[in-house]
Amino acid sequence: MTTQFAAPPDSCRLIQTIPSFEQWCGPSEEAIRAKIRYLLDAGAGGLMTNVSLKDYLRDEKAWEVLRRGVRIAHEMGLRVWIYDEEGYPSGTAGGLVLEEAPAAEAQGLIRLKEKQGSGRYSVTPLYEATHATENFYKKRHYVNILEPAAASTFIAATHERYERALHPIGEYVEAFFTDEPSLISAYIPKGRKYPETLPWHPDLPEIFKSRKGYDLMAFRESLFADTGEIDRKIRCDFYEVIADLCAENYFGQIQSWCRAHGVSSSGHLLGEETLVWQTVFDGDPYSCYRKFDIPGIDMILSDPGKIMKQLYFLVPTVAGSAARLQGKRRVMCEISDFFGQMEHQPATIAQMQSTAGILYALGVTDLVSMYPAAAGTEKEAGPGEFSPAHFRRYADYAARLNYMFSGGTIGSRVAVLHPMCSVWAHFTPSNRSMYEPHPNPDVRFIDAAFTDLCRTLLQHQIDFDIVDERSFSGARIDGTTLVLEARRYQVLILPPMDTLRVGTMETIARFAEKGGGVFAHALLPKYAAEGPENDARIRSMTEKMRADGSLGGSTPDAPPLVYLVKSRVPPECHLAPATPDILCARIEGKNETAFFLVNTSSREYEGMGTFREAGQPVLLDPVTGAEHAVDREKGGDAGVRVRLSLKSFASIFVVFGGKG
Repeated sequence: MTTQFAAPPDSCRLIQTIPSFEQWCGPSEEAIRAKIRYLLDAGAGGLMTNVSLKDYLRDEKAWEVLRRGVRIAHEMGLRVWIYDEEGYPSGTAGGLVLEEAPAAEAQGLIRLKEKQGSGRYSVTPLYEATHATENFYKKRHYVNILEPAAASTFIAATHERYERALHPIGEYVEAFFTDEPSLISAYIPKGRKYPETLPWHPDLPEIFKSRKGYDLMAFRESLFADTGEIDRKIRCDFYEVIADLCAENYFGQIQSWCRAHGVSSSGHLLGEETLVWQTVFDGDPYSCYRKFDIPGIDMILSDPGKIMKQLYFLVPTVAGSAARLQGKRRVMCEISDFFGQMEHQPATIAQMQSTAGILYALGVTDLVSMYPAAAGTEKEAGPGEFSPAHFRRYADYAARLNYMFSGGTIGSRVAVLHPMCSVWAHFTPSNRSMYEPHPNPDVRFIDAAFTDLCRTLLQHQIDFDIVDERSFSGARIDGTTLVLEARRYQVLILPPMDTLRVGTMETIARFAEKGGGVFAHALLPKYAAEGPENDARIRSMTEKMRADGSLGGSTPDAPPLVYLVKSRVPPECHLAPATPDILCARIEGKNETAFFLVNTSSREYEGMGTFREAGQPVLLDPVTGAEHAVDREKGGDAGVRVRLSLKSFASIFVVFGGKG
């Protein structure tokens, strides 16, 4: 895992986003080669581009230039990714999809209140004040990703055209990148009142009945307002079907096409930061991630402090967890300093490196850079731009992280249940902006408390996976270990939640009965997603676990969950003095174990790290590539103690070898 740390292979290097070759450098072979040499000097290992946006997808000369550029890039050793849209969000093929299939436009079901309080319903196209008009690229009518014809028409207009131009495409292109496709039934500008809107498709009632066995139309009011105990079941069923249709009809079609042509499907979702946004934009991210070969995220700021203090850290945590659960080794991040540039406070290289460290510590393995770089000297670079030599400091750092994290997997003995069913159970569409608080207090509390729990665990250097309920469908208990898909856990944490599926609760109860560690917030499961007739089963299992002491942390006088978890599974990395500023990820390799520590703060850290490993560690500096010997101290049964000195935004690998 460490043999090529100082000089990682080109396959570990980041992908740099460029505009079309015409816009980037011009169409000539000489100009393309000169620009690609610049990228190589800057430390990139690949590029992501698209055919010219002028007369998008229709200009044969533009395809000739793309073909020339891609083949030169391939010849000069760069990997190539294709960005699949004119701007974003992906799915419209620059408007061609709706020209050919106008019925594929995004639709919403809206509820109009009558004077007597009941509602009447109307289906309407979605456009004004949605992501179709409020994105940073252009106002453009958008497709319905629930509609199979939308994705198939998009693929025919986009992917098939690229294949014809670059045949055989699998020889030249590593991946297609799809950017923020979504349901657009949420509204964006603040300070307005909007119609209560749900994502919709004309065939949804029929599809819903075939999958859930009852008539959705008879229960529409439950999706908009509280009518009784049946509401939880209707909402959970509805959003599960919505999530599956998003995954199957858009992401699944693209993945199938990509696999058939020898390339990977990648890209990222919209609104990844909160449970509410995950609900409104794709139903459930885990369902969608299953349909990516390389699931991805974006991070459009490079201020480590803001990433950890606000919501952004949760994005790589969820995507990384999903990938590990699903047995995938790669997670992509489209990285930029968009917010810093907007605020005229561009990130420094040190902040960019710390941001990359956060991303990798939480599960990212591949970076697609959108950082601006200048093709000149240091003096010629503008604000926030970097000369090739300057940018290479960042690119080399990212490549070393990729090398280490790709050589193993992040080890997590703790699982946190993704409380999506609980959010669905209380969720009704808001008549306010997505950036204003959701009207339901239970939704707000579960969302915020889940985020705070995850942040607290990270600040105590506790690795964990966020696990979805679908991963419980094939769960098994191996001794006192919970086995979910490709992962094994000694502890399961239930965040604040009141609704989940009966099968999930049965697995949790079996795990606790076998001696597994189960800890929970005081807001405990009491409702079944399958409906009120099953609520008693949920309550019975919860009460039994509380009565026999196998459900820790759920009483008002219980210690904080983080300390209960530490008492059950002592952290692999213990810092003295303790600090919330440092993240620690444990990478399990074939013959080595590495601990990666990244300082997310401008404050320097001096202290001792105790690592639950045996043997003589070495320190690897991802900035310089240098290896340093370290004086180890016996830490008793706790492991090996190492003196740590981390400057602001710095990081280090502590590597233990000798596993044979």
